[in-house]
Amino acid sequence: MRSLLTALTLLAATPATADDVAEIRTARASYNAAILNRDAATISALFGPGYKGLAGSGGELIDSGPAMTAYFVRAFKNPAFITFERTPEVITIAERRERAMERGTWLGRSLTPDGDEDQLVGEYLAVWVPTPTGWKLRSESFVTLARREVPVSPNP
Repeated sequence: MRSLLTALTLLAATPATADDVAEIRTARASYNAAILNRDAATISALFGPGYKGLAGSGGELIDSGPAMTAYFVRAFKNPAFITFERTPEVITIAERRERAMERGTWLGRSLTPDGDEDQLVGEYLAVWVPTPTGWKLRSESFVTLARREVPVSPNP
């Protein structure tokens, strides 16, 4: 009987991870939309305390949420910048719900001086943490695996 009560108590104390995964997927979709729409305020709201990011091509450390927001503000001022899009493949919630891992692919798009599309592609790993206002990003690490130029219009 005691083990049954213990099991029921543990089940009641552990939130459903399906809801957590859905919340993280929604936050990631919001982040993608905010980048596309050049919405720095929405981007800023997604970072948790102590956020750290590693840029894809050079591995530069972006040392805080405000620093990552500033990175995007600079990118938004560049007329060649189109977007970065992250596509989650796996989201795993830690057993004690103290963090979650998101792994997926990313695509960066910008325009070349010739008007074609320059694409950076790679993989990423993100760590999310629960906060009173929802899941927030603790860290992201992007690895650029390829660069390609995609013609926007056929050349004569």
